[in-house]
Amino acid sequence: MKRSVARGILCIISIVILSGVLSGCSQQAPNEKIVIKILYNGNFKQVEELVESTYEDIDLITEMTPYPDEQIRRLNRGVGPDLVITAQPDSNLEQNYLLDISDTRASAAYDGTIMNAWKTDGKNYMIPLPGVYSGYVINETLFEQAGLSLPTNNAEMVAALSELKEKGLGVGEDGVCFSIRSDYNTEVGMFYVGNMVPDFLGTVEGVKWLADFRNKQATFTGVWEQSFALSDALIAAGIMDSDDVTRQRRSVLGKKRLSNGTLAAAFGDSAFYYECVAGNQEEVSNGTSEAYTYRMLPLFSDEGNEPWFLFSPSAFIGINNSISEEKQAACKRILELLSTQEGQLALIEDMGGGMSCLTDFLPQENLIPRGVEEYVESGYIYNVLFPSKTVEYLGGYVRNVLAGQCSVEEALQSIDNFYFDGSDDATYDFSIIGMVDHDMLLENFNVRRKETELGNFIADCVAEASGTTIAVVNGGGIRASFYEGVVYGGDIEVVCPFENKVIVLEMDGQTLRAMLENGLSTCTDEFPNGSFLQVSGIHYTFDSSKPAGSRLLGVTTPDGKELDINVSYQVAVTDYMAGSKTYAEGNGDGYTMLNYYDDDTPKGNVTLIKETGLTYRDALAQYFEQHRDYTVDVKLEGRIKDLAQED
Repeated sequence: MKRSVARGILCIISIVILSGVLSGCSQQAPNEKIVIKILYNGNFKQVEELVESTYEDIDLITEMTPYPDEQIRRLNRGVGPDLVITAQPDSNLEQNYLLDISDTRASAAYDGTIMNAWKTDGKNYMIPLPGVYSGYVINETLFEQAGLSLPTNNAEMVAALSELKEKGLGVGEDGVCFSIRSDYNTEVGMFYVGNMVPDFLGTVEGVKWLADFRNKQATFTGVWEQSFALSDALIAAGIMDSDDVTRQRRSVLGKKRLSNGTLAAAFGDSAFYYECVAGNQEEVSNGTSEAYTYRMLPLFSDEGNEPWFLFSPSAFIGINNSISEEKQAACKRILELLSTQEGQLALIEDMGGGMSCLTDFLPQENLIPRGVEEYVESGYIYNVLFPSKTVEYLGGYVRNVLAGQCSVEEALQSIDNFYFDGSDDATYDFSIIGMVDHDMLLENFNVRRKETELGNFIADCVAEASGTTIAVVNGGGIRASFYEGVVYGGDIEVVCPFENKVIVLEMDGQTLRAMLENGLSTCTDEFPNGSFLQVSGIHYTFDSSKPAGSRLLGVTTPDGKELDINVSYQVAVTDYMAGSKTYAEGNGDGYTMLNYYDDDTPKGNVTLIKETGLTYRDALAQYFEQHRDYTVDVKLEGRIKDLAQED
């Protein structure tokens, strides 16, 4: 009896000890930090420093990505960031992926008009980041040099820009003197929203229209056709290039050209204004430009009404609802910290400017550009509070209209369909085309810095589709990830969205080396250029710590043989690299040694073998079609080595 009791006591003690051990294993180690991840198109150094100095148990990591759609795809796959940032919230994003933060102190700290406008079913899922004023950023000095008064309406602006172009002021080699800052569809959409403010949205009629639209009782169709009038006039006058907006060529380098005097004006925001001012100061210090003064002009009326500036949050931030409760609690603390004066100033510094939407924010000096302050004081600032992602969709369909892919009426109808029915003519293609064994991720610009599984796979597909042994794929042409499991038709559309065609060029080994060297020119930048080459059929070694132009160390074939600079090789590249879009404005990513198409640039030492007519996307589709019973399982093979990153 006693022996039995003793055994029972020992058993209980063992269970208690084991439970303690197991419990300890599931708990966070004393010095282990909670890692919180953000996806954004820039770094958050000041925010990171503030968060980590305030909360010793949090490690904030920012992964830089310029591709907003990739975030949604990650969220859908359950591998999204912990803090979710988006230019425009929409009910699908909020209800499917975000945590209701209505009960947090952060959600009560902001301007009620903005917060109420973005509620979904009476709940707050996101808070606004500091906002920006949008209008026209102009090089004021150029107007003065031409003896021109600043325009006060659209007709005067078109006339003034035309005269500047005639005088050769504020114009580049492409003949353009005006552009829309158009990295994202939302920025393009904002230009067309701005065109509608003075004579419509800022009037009683427009206020009623927007209220009705929010209640799904009004439409874009039959109203917004007039928003295209100004862009049509600018394009007709040869002042603005529609190919710039439609991405048929590389976008006009607005900041650089406004800074050095080869662009007179651009539609952009206050953060862009300060970038241009700083850019000119750098140009002057380098002796590459004269000093210019800049100001912002408002959106003009065609009917004699007051002009307006736009104001909108730069983006919104919320919490991923699929993460652990521990991470959710950490994210709430971060949002509360960001919702303070100190937090807003850190955001403003990281984002390059902006005005806080906090109700008790104390404005700092030099946050409002020249030309904007008088409109702030007079109240002619239009808060852009369109529901869902309608401004982003407007911008996307503007690109389609200018590219001749649809009419204005078809574009506006598609926007209405999206908002009213949650549908879109350009619906995602869910036809199954293949399988992949594991995630092949685009993250932190990896395809622009090093060998990646994603890059290896696409380059191999291009080699197979083109019938060549060697193929190169520019990292900038890869825009999204492949995820483990089923691959849909829509996946290849977002992974490789561009229409550049694959061609096969014959070149000697020296030209091939020059091509690879060019791809390494910006691989160490914080925001690296898309010229970095993913490869098939060759291996190359470089040292990113060396100066640009001397980073390439060696090139071999997969069997280890050195590339012979005197031997000819057939290589699959894109017509874009070979000058089909010219090399002006940075088109072609600097691959002038491959020039075959551009008559304004010396031709390269290359011979055209064939034009395949295939895009990267087509090469992927062809591969999946021809290997239907095969699950893609790509590995790193040492095709690209950076000695500066090796231990």
